[in-house]
Amino acid sequence: MQGALSATPAVLTVELDPAVAAGGSPPEPLTRDAAEILAGAIADDLRRIVGEEVAEAGLVMPAALYDLTELLRPGLPMAEALLDIYRGALRGGPFAPQLLALGTAGGRFPVPAIAPARRPGSGPLLAIPFALVAPGPVLDPLRRQLESVLLEKGGASLATDRTLRQLLAVEPVHLSYATFHDLSALLKVQLEHAGFGPLWALLEAALYRPDEPVREALPAGNRFLGLHGRVWTPITGFDAWAARHPEAEGGAEAGYARWSRQQRQYMAGLEAHGIEVIPVAERPGVDAEDVEVALGVAQSAALPDPVWYTETVGEAKAGEPAIVSLTEQATPELGPIAYTVLIQATDGDVLTLRHDYPLSPEAIPRIRDHWQHHANEHGARFHLERPGQLVTTGNPPRLMPWLEYAGEA
Repeated sequence: MQGALSATPAVLTVELDPAVAAGGSPPEPLTRDAAEILAGAIADDLRRIVGEEVAEAGLVMPAALYDLTELLRPGLPMAEALLDIYRGALRGGPFAPQLLALGTAGGRFPVPAIAPARRPGSGPLLAIPFALVAPGPVLDPLRRQLESVLLEKGGASLATDRTLRQLLAVEPVHLSYATFHDLSALLKVQLEHAGFGPLWALLEAALYRPDEPVREALPAGNRFLGLHGRVWTPITGFDAWAARHPEAEGGAEAGYARWSRQQRQYMAGLEAHGIEVIPVAERPGVDAEDVEVALGVAQSAALPDPVWYTETVGEAKAGEPAIVSLTEQATPELGPIAYTVLIQATDGDVLTLRHDYPLSPEAIPRIRDHWQHHANEHGARFHLERPGQLVTTGNPPRLMPWLEYAGEA
């Protein structure tokens, strides 16, 4: 018996000049004919690096450039997809080594699920993924050999360099082959060097130990709990954060700005790798020493709206709104951090005082539009105030509305 087919993924890394890559998008995938040319060059490189025995395995490759975040995802879906594509190409017949190059036809990528995202700003390190496919007894020694020699001896040939430049119209500064484990090691070094070691710990757990609970806490007070490729993160409003950190460096305003910046960075970094991030409300037990207990509490406290968190200052009073004032609590670096909502009756009585926190960029216009619509429904005046800073009062400080109506109506 041949044994069940399995796959081992690897990549050709394509390093571009950061100044060239900044702001631009990776090029479009190659057509089928061009894809076969590039796949042939890569196959020649692998025979040179690994040896002729690599020809005993099949090779499947999408002819496109991907950001590393598209490849290093929980469950390594790219590897699974390439294996499924190879199995399908056999049409139920016995395994036979062949070269499968995936390219576009009529401008469409043949497998939409693994089409490159081509997000602006991707890179400067991009990659062309591929997988060697064979029955286990054939593939196992090749996998071990790839892990031992590919990164050390994996420079691309001049022929592959020329082919890549001509077909994809890019000017790589370096080309080399690497396994997915090599990519992970590279990402770890990059993140730790940039001060994002806890982010790597969360990513590593999701990629390689999804059944093991993981907890990471940052000095600014950000907290993350991971399991099964998901991450739960408690959201703390300014008032609660300031009360919890009375001696914050630079004051509560600067400290909470650090918390907000890191919260955004970590949530964006995790989501870029396909990890679902679930914001949760503060609950007793979410900081329990036993991580499984903390996870249980977090899982039961998911916010009803994952992009919008509300910190209520006082119970809302019944009455007909006359003025709806929205104060944009912001910093020059981060933009809007929260919106303080003050709703008053005709006699000046406060009906509502709360803070709405956008947890994603799309939540910012949603919050503004929601309260303007609320004012219109009740025939109330609407004010949007933009003081350009966090407006606070008290000790410990609390967010407060900007009461001098000189902003945008």
